[in-house]
Amino acid sequence: MKNKFWCKKYLIQYKKEIVVSTTFTIVFTLFLLLWHYFLGKDFAWREIDPIPKPQEFVRFIYSALVFITFGAFLYWIKFYKFLHLAIVRGLKDWKLYKDIKSIIWTSLILVMYFFVVPKVIDFLNSTISVIYNLSVFILYLLPPLLSSLIIVIAGILLVKKYKI
Repeated sequence: MKNKFWCKKYLIQYKKEIVVSTTFTIVFTLFLLLWHYFLGKDFAWREIDPIPKPQEFVRFIYSALVFITFGAFLYWIKFYKFLHLAIVRGLKDWKLYKDIKSIIWTSLILVMYFFVVPKVIDFLNSTISVIYNLSVFILYLLPPLLSSLIIVIAGILLVKKYKI
C-alpha cells in the first residue's frame, strides 16, 4: 500500500528551497502592501470585461456562417449520418449524440469567430488598403504627370507646326 503522504519525501528533500522562496514571497508581499499604503493607493476590486459577450444578432450571423460553410461540408461528407449511426444506433445513446453535435457546432462557431472571419476581414482590409493606396498614389502623380504631358504634347505640336 502506498503512503498517503507521498509528497512528504519531497517536502523534506527540498525544505530549504521551499522555506527560502516562501519567505521571500511573504516579505515581498508585505513590502508591496506597505509601499502602496504609504503612497495612498487603496485597493478596490474592479470587475472588467475584456472579452465582450456577443450580441444575439452576432451569434445568429456566426451560426448562419457556420451553417452555410463548415456545417454544409460536414453534411455533404455525411459526417452527421456516420455520427448518428455510431452513437445512436451503435451505443443507443441519443443524449450523447446531441451533446457531441453541440460541442462540434460550438467549436465550429469558435473557429469561425476567432480564425476564419478575422482572416477574411484582414484579407479584405489589405485588399482595400492596396486599392486605396494605389488610387491615392495615382492621384498624387496625376497633376505633375498631366502637366508634363500637356507641356510635352504642346511642345511637340509647336515643333511640328512651326518646324523648329
